[in-house]
Amino acid sequence: MKTQFLLITIMVVAVSTVNASAPYDSSSTVIPYPAIEGLTASNLYRVAVNDREIWTERFRTSMDISKLPEWFLASYTKVPQEIHQASFSGNGRLNVTIRVPHAITKASLHPSSRKLRQHVSGNVLTFSLPGPDKLYIQIDDLPPLFLFANPPEHDNISPGERGIHYFGPGVHRPGYITVKDSETVYIAAGAIVYGGIRANGASHIRVLGRGILDGGLTFQQMVLVENCKDVLFEGVMIRNGDGWTNTLVNCDGLRYDHVKVLSFGPGGDGIDPLGSRGVVISNCFLRCTDDCIAIKALSPDHRVDDVLVINNTMLGFAFSDGVTIGFETNAVSVSNITVRNCDVILARGGSRVEGHSGFSIICDGPAVISNVLFDSIRVEKSELKLFELQITDGTKYGVGPPGHINNITLRNISWAHSGPIILKGWDETHRVQRVTFDKCSIAGRPLRDRNNAAMHIGQFVDDVIVR
Repeated sequence: MKTQFLLITIMVVAVSTVNASAPYDSSSTVIPYPAIEGLTASNLYRVAVNDREIWTERFRTSMDISKLPEWFLASYTKVPQEIHQASFSGNGRLNVTIRVPHAITKASLHPSSRKLRQHVSGNVLTFSLPGPDKLYIQIDDLPPLFLFANPPEHDNISPGERGIHYFGPGVHRPGYITVKDSETVYIAAGAIVYGGIRANGASHIRVLGRGILDGGLTFQQMVLVENCKDVLFEGVMIRNGDGWTNTLVNCDGLRYDHVKVLSFGPGGDGIDPLGSRGVVISNCFLRCTDDCIAIKALSPDHRVDDVLVINNTMLGFAFSDGVTIGFETNAVSVSNITVRNCDVILARGGSRVEGHSGFSIICDGPAVISNVLFDSIRVEKSELKLFELQITDGTKYGVGPPGHINNITLRNISWAHSGPIILKGWDETHRVQRVTFDKCSIAGRPLRDRNNAAMHIGQFVDDVIVR
């Protein structure tokens, strides 16, 4: 018998400004994307925005755990992963309509910091977005729905232009795409490109569009950009690779904006700037099976400096922090890093330092990690640890010897639940020094002093200030 869907109107809005049932204004724009041949339409969600239907995909895959140690695994890594995702472009007030096959008893919208006013009546969930955003929606025990409301495109790119690798709507299988000086890869909405991207020693390169770059769980290091300058990734979805998804080595002037990264296999890091400088990662959504954003330095010849991670949403499905500096920190210097106004919906899983945290610094190598600011970070759920600074012997993944951590500030951090904060140096000459917690809270209560039960301050840690 054919499932009968009841209409669910989802209108997304800020509580303080817009009523949940308010109509959208005449200046609103919604641009649906074409359905993609060969992908599976959702059997659970049907989505419309401002009365325009948005094609919604059902994606289901299993993680190959055959080479992972048992202590690394959990129940959620041993069963197929399933997500549903609806993508479109729009601006102005965006009212969304979803149909599901049963009456709703519970719905949650994330990041919760958006404070979206929702209304549930039977099969109807309503809320309003004041503009583009990226949401994780959970309805009862259904697989989650990812709603990606992208900003409209400003680039006018046509096929046949010189220096353009153009992929229009449809299915493409180019393998690895090599990008050279002043070239652009354009993946249009409604396009899926099965392959990866390679660039080495190039300048002024762009990867743009609203389509999908998909690794099919076979393309290793889907994006590998090395020794490049002035690099921009904007708007695309990058997903389903084998290993680290975006590996960015020794680059200067590197920007990721409004990119969606979805990983499903072991080692599925989201975005990894390795020994790079002048990096900005902004307005991105990362759902990853390893660290969502990992700032590293694999080579002693590559310096890390001037990194800004801002306005991002991260969901660490397995073996994952939201943001981490480390493990591999083999450079002489890793410094001047700011993580600001980010939401960590989930962080969990096993690691070589007894589990993952909402965010962390793991100095696993000889680097001096210094001048790091975590500002206005909201962690909704971190199953094992809230935060950690650790110096290892330098050989967990790095090359040794141990390094140093100093001048670290956490400001306006909120953890939604209780858990440990771990600070641990290595020995007398490899210490964690000068760590400040300013206006932080745990489970809704201010963190007022270092004697709080959450604070686990180990050996070789100096000058911890809580205020």
